[in-house]
Amino acid sequence: MLQFLRFEGSLVSQGEYAVVSGAEAWRFLSRRALYAFLLAYSTIFLAAAIPFDGAYFFGGLITGMALIRLAVNVLKYRSFRGGKIAIDRDGFGIFHSAGGVRVKAEDITYCEINVFGNLVVREKYMTTSFPLALLKKEDRQALLAQMRDMSPKRTELFKKAYDIFDAFLVAFILAMHIRQFIIQAYYIPTGSMEDTLLVGDHLLVEKITYGPAIPRMIGMEKPLHLNFLGLREVKRGDIIIFRPPGEEEKDFIKRCIAVEGDEYHIEDGSVWINGKRLDEPYVKGLTSYRDFVDRKIEGKVPAGMVIAMGDNRENSFDSRGFGYLPVERIKGRALMLYWNTAHIKNLDFSRLGLIR
Repeated sequence: MLQFLRFEGSLVSQGEYAVVSGAEAWRFLSRRALYAFLLAYSTIFLAAAIPFDGAYFFGGLITGMALIRLAVNVLKYRSFRGGKIAIDRDGFGIFHSAGGVRVKAEDITYCEINVFGNLVVREKYMTTSFPLALLKKEDRQALLAQMRDMSPKRTELFKKAYDIFDAFLVAFILAMHIRQFIIQAYYIPTGSMEDTLLVGDHLLVEKITYGPAIPRMIGMEKPLHLNFLGLREVKRGDIIIFRPPGEEEKDFIKRCIAVEGDEYHIEDGSVWINGKRLDEPYVKGLTSYRDFVDRKIEGKVPAGMVIAMGDNRENSFDSRGFGYLPVERIKGRALMLYWNTAHIKNLDFSRLGLIR
């Protein structure tokens, strides 16, 4: 944060403040390294989890600044290890591994704190800097309290802006992780699941039952589904959200009709599982291969696969078209319907609640 300070001898009381050392120095540099690592990870994660072309640019910019600050702190620590800054009415004494320098009060024009956390002492003909970030927090506050802020309103504005940005960034990253691994809101744009789900429905999809899915990031060939962290496997009747084979941009919502090992076929307008007609009171229309003559799926469902169909069987592109659905491409299970604007306007709340 940029802050401008005036050295006034009348405000100064004598003090010496040492650069952190030993375990404190290790913790300080480790925190900065961890912060840079988390920013780099978050950039890669956000670029994979959300369709935003600028994720790498903005994330890379923020991460780059964090890495530069880390590098500056490491270099400064190597130079000032065992050093300190002393202040009295006559000026500053700045000491580092190669010696020290005395800055007289009468030569100081003003001081500033730059974006790298350094205290820069501006003199008439030169500048001297000290790594303020390498002091203990209480020492840093005690040192700064002995100088007058030249623009307190500006400093407060910068501090608030930084705090707001930092809070927003953390909240946004946490929200994206919650969206990816726990729960996500969806909107229904088509009628393929009528009458269970209607056009305009807003619903919540939970991602805990089947286990979290890590999006495809740098170095990964495909998304990684951690099904061993899930509560159970996919069951017949579950309404699932997924991306079918060959589709990498758009999510589908259908009902799981058959799981691995099931003997499946379509006959007489219905689905038959293991020799028995499947009881599907939610279905709208007849189930057939009409319009899907080139891609029939019949017989035993292969391992790691399921069959998904829309409840509106005569108006749904589903497994009859794209084939078996790999379990690893399932993102979650429809949990709750919480909004439909047209129904709410008519004061109809009857459909809101858990999805069956």
